[in-house]
Amino acid sequence: MRHSVIRTLGLALSASVFALGGQAFAQQSGGVLRIATYEPLCLDQNEGSSRNTQTALQDVYDRLIYKSQEGEYFPWLASEWSVSEDGLTYSFTIRDGVVFHDGTTLDAEAVRINLQRWVDDRSANGVPVTAVTAEGNVVTITLSEPHGPLLHDLSEPVQGIVAPSSIEAFSKEERCAGGPDITIGSGPFKVVGRTQGQDLILERFEDYNWPSGAAQHEGPAYLERIEMRFLTEDSVRVGAVESGQADIAAGVPAISVAAIEGNSNLQLIRAEQPGIPWSMWVNQSNPALADQRVREAIRIGVDYASLVNAVFLGTSSPAYSAITPGIPAAYDAGQEGRWSFDAEAAKALLDEAGWSEIGADGIRVKDVERLSLKAVTATNWNNQQRELFAQGIQAGLQAIGIEYSREVLDFATVDARMKANEYDLVDTSQSSGDGATLLYGAFQSTSLWPANTNWGFVNDPALDEALNTAVASADPDVQNEQVRIAQKIINDGAYLIPIANPQVILGASTKVKGTVFSSSGQIGSFYDVWLEQ
Repeated sequence: MRHSVIRTLGLALSASVFALGGQAFAQQSGGVLRIATYEPLCLDQNEGSSRNTQTALQDVYDRLIYKSQEGEYFPWLASEWSVSEDGLTYSFTIRDGVVFHDGTTLDAEAVRINLQRWVDDRSANGVPVTAVTAEGNVVTITLSEPHGPLLHDLSEPVQGIVAPSSIEAFSKEERCAGGPDITIGSGPFKVVGRTQGQDLILERFEDYNWPSGAAQHEGPAYLERIEMRFLTEDSVRVGAVESGQADIAAGVPAISVAAIEGNSNLQLIRAEQPGIPWSMWVNQSNPALADQRVREAIRIGVDYASLVNAVFLGTSSPAYSAITPGIPAAYDAGQEGRWSFDAEAAKALLDEAGWSEIGADGIRVKDVERLSLKAVTATNWNNQQRELFAQGIQAGLQAIGIEYSREVLDFATVDARMKANEYDLVDTSQSSGDGATLLYGAFQSTSLWPANTNWGFVNDPALDEALNTAVASADPDVQNEQVRIAQKIINDGAYLIPIANPQVILGASTKVKGTVFSSSGQIGSFYDVWLEQ
């Protein structure tokens, strides 16, 4: 199979005027886009990433190819690519004339260096890569066995290409902290300011003229500058956009949705988040949680659906699967309503599992051990609504005799806890448009931290077979069928406690134009975004 794309394919709308919602707008160049948002996890995503990180850095680092929200692939740094008939060899032709922000050349060797460190440092996230080579302007990835989602993986923001000059000159810690002259990509914006805990400032890269084939224009970005201010309090972010101190507020809480919709100067931008819902991974290496009856008791012992409605006010729906409805082709709607809140049945399961003794504090005891569970999550994965929700989980589990505590920690501490296996539960969501990649990374038995996110130490041969089949196929229908099978197996074993299907909700000034969402459920790029003057 050979995929060759004419680069101008996506520029059919590159004229200076385009229509949106029946109105014609003339794009205007210039202006400063001010964003009230969360702090990125790390400015070198090979060392750590999150959805907020990807959104912040997607215009700093270009990728080989771009995947639209509709699932179509477009050329970007790779002007064309091909896949061998046996699915083992992927070849990418790197376009000429691309330079990094420091003036060094982005060529096939620069791409190879980035892909090789993905293989060396991240075990290629489970992709069976045997070699990455560069010859002339072609980069070739060779696999030991087919891996259907590879193109999707390479289109993700986390695969942005970092300048080798930065990789050679700075340590991992220095690149993660980042800053001007350290964080160097080839994207339409370059980093000119970085204050940890406060802000990230980007400035237009005037030499830029290599957008993806999905872009709406050519040449430099419209915006002159992007200023991201890190505000952890929901009310402060929303207040910033309501008062005109910011143009976009990320992570709008449910309680603020009506006010933004009723403000004629603001617009609400929202999308279903594709990926794994906000859920609890259950660590089965803990003997108590290795018992399926205990996992099932946690799943039905809390009224998650009522909490979702009370806390998220219609901006999230109760989750019953390991995939959100934001990936409709792979989502198994048949899992909806698979269980319901039943505290008495949960207590009976715990009794049956041997946790029948109740201590003076109401917590169950077995062989002098209390049924106490410690959950961890990272600051970058958390928000105030989830903190409120966790109080409901704590009350619900307490009522059936389980002690639950939750720590919100900086990512480095969470990483250390995971490496030391010092946790019982992990709560977070994951964002991606490819169900096979997501579930393989989160539940395949060899997909352990830190290369991947099988935090539950799930080891189920039937689940492995479904996930291995899904990623080995290049046929989307086969992938989706196996992902649906995997969702059922995950629920059968209570390997995950799905909680809520989130939405990505932004509040923005009506002056902000040209936003589009990517396949990962985030603003695809600020390259085509412009401000009405």
